[in-house]
Amino acid sequence: GQVEDLALRPGPTGDDPMVPNLNTRGAETFFETGEGAGVVNAPVSPDTIYVGRSGSNAGISILDLNGFGQSTGNPISSSPYPLEGESRFPYDPNVTENPMIRPPLVAGECTIDGGSAGVFTLTRDSNLNDTLATVPILSAATDMHLGHALDARFSSGPPPSGCQAGGGNICSLDGVKIIAAVQTSQPNTIAPPQELQNGQINPGYENIISWAPHPNPPGLSFPPLCVTPFLAGKEPTSVDPVASSTGGQPTTLQNFLVTGNPFPIVEMGAPPTGLLSAEQNQFFQGPSFGKTDVDTCLTYMIRQQVGHFLYVADRPRNEVVVFNSNTMRVIDRIPVADPTSMAMAPNVDVLAVSNQLSDTVTFISIDPESTQFHQVTSQVQVGNSPKGIAFEPTNEDLIVCNELDSSISIIAASSLLVRRTINSQLSRPFELAITARMTTFSLRRGVYFAYILNRTGTCALFESGPNGVNGWGFDDVTGILPFEFKAPKAIQVDPLNLDASVYIAHEGALDPVTSNSGPLGEGAVSRLRIESGISGQILLTQSGAGGASNFRDLGFSVPVSISQAQGQLSGIPVDIAFDNQRNLGGLPGPRNDFSAGSPVPANNKSHIRLVPQTVVHRNATQPRFMFAAIPNPVGASGVIDVLEIGATGNSRFDTNPYLDGVQSIPAPQVSVLSDYFRE
Repeated sequence: GQVEDLALRPGPTGDDPMVPNLNTRGAETFFETGEGAGVVNAPVSPDTIYVGRSGSNAGISILDLNGFGQSTGNPISSSPYPLEGESRFPYDPNVTENPMIRPPLVAGECTIDGGSAGVFTLTRDSNLNDTLATVPILSAATDMHLGHALDARFSSGPPPSGCQAGGGNICSLDGVKIIAAVQTSQPNTIAPPQELQNGQINPGYENIISWAPHPNPPGLSFPPLCVTPFLAGKEPTSVDPVASSTGGQPTTLQNFLVTGNPFPIVEMGAPPTGLLSAEQNQFFQGPSFGKTDVDTCLTYMIRQQVGHFLYVADRPRNEVVVFNSNTMRVIDRIPVADPTSMAMAPNVDVLAVSNQLSDTVTFISIDPESTQFHQVTSQVQVGNSPKGIAFEPTNEDLIVCNELDSSISIIAASSLLVRRTINSQLSRPFELAITARMTTFSLRRGVYFAYILNRTGTCALFESGPNGVNGWGFDDVTGILPFEFKAPKAIQVDPLNLDASVYIAHEGALDPVTSNSGPLGEGAVSRLRIESGISGQILLTQSGAGGASNFRDLGFSVPVSISQAQGQLSGIPVDIAFDNQRNLGGLPGPRNDFSAGSPVPANNKSHIRLVPQTVVHRNATQPRFMFAAIPNPVGASGVIDVLEIGATGNSRFDTNPYLDGVQSIPAPQVSVLSDYFRE
């Protein structure tokens, strides 16, 4: 059928009226439902995992970790609890128990505003498809990374910096957006201050990754909030649903959607009771609603456009495709020689792309304030067949794995030029993970480490410099670790610990006691860490400093290996990601004496943060779950396994209360998983 609405398609210039984009359709005043691609209104980070799917079902899906948003989806919702596939949006108590909330929340009536089917489900479009970008828009998702918040470029504020045509929100001015954040009783969560806020981040700064909008996502507006740039979503819940007649300050409005059990208890006929996150990450901090005089607007902290620039390597088409992560509309297409893997600079200003067939790395500006935004700024020649690529988390170096000549290229972040090539002790390196320079945390060695995966199943350790006079680091590969990770697939930094530890997806589970590996054909994810070592800097001239093949008193271990053989995995994992629901991303990023430039005020990609007014570093995220992409499980065509990690153990988590047993998330031909802090 046809529904009169709001031009749910982008205008002829895409999202940005200043940048022509011929990859989008013109504005329409209606849409049709059917079998093809539909309208998308998806939840946004930190409540999401982005899923790349290959083969005949190639495209992108979005895994919902909020479960109570007014996304596109099935509007039916049974009582006393929603059945499988039905909307849980009406079970957000703010919909039924907060009549003064602004903008008003009303249960959806069609698939345009039907709402989420719950946590651990793939978001569906208005045609109830769960692949939200596919052929012909996208032919493959080789790698994915989230960049800046979209409101840095497209906002609901009035002209000249916000809405150019068709309305907007007078209270969404940059100057009224003053973000303030304080650490809660939990060490890895930040929240708005209880009293009137004192600004901590530059006025008008983009939405911070620490907080999700409420609802996540907000429903769509008819007519749209703004036509150019096209913003159909309603503002997140306002800070001032009702202002007093005297002081003009907001009345206290309690958020009834708190942490709890996001699943219905089927056997008891009980509805879901709250958020999956262990601590609140949604706050009523949207702009004032329905004002006509800017002087009556209160300061706020989050606005439309919600979501982020989502960068996807489409290797068959030789381009990086830039999506709006909320609507999945194409924002831009950037030609690249052979986009194989990508890495994002910690300051979210540069996207590095390895080109395996041309032996190059391409650099793209992703800073919305730059005049070269979404342009290729430079390209460097590296070794033979570059693949894996990662930035050091405090923005010192970029390291590239050159598989066919068994080398790594080290590129200085300050110049984006190759400063060193290393080919010793490597055997077809193809992936790597880099942990931050140990300054005031862990062993305080004053160096950073990179774990380099070889195709042979071994893992090499790189130790950074400085290696000159009075230096204390080799700036070289120092050895091969005494473990074998058969048929390795992927590696990511362990976000929970600052002991230079990583998770490796591979075959053949490791015995944590003997370090012996199991047989091929059985999937595993193993945690590798530094277990012991002398604290403090060790000068290269000190006695016992050793040579270039020396770990310098460091002891390594694999304390846990999560395996298919033990029933913890459904099959062989090819990629891993973590939830970001509790994170310190709204705090400034870290830096040290070797960092290139100053860290951005918020949304830095590093996995560590310096606690304000201290010298204490903490992990930037506190995930409860690890997600493992299993493309070929026994008896299925592809699933995402969900594992509880950390203090809760390393067991598979049941994602579906409607079926017996421990269920994974169906995702046929899943190949890539991405969270905000992906290296």
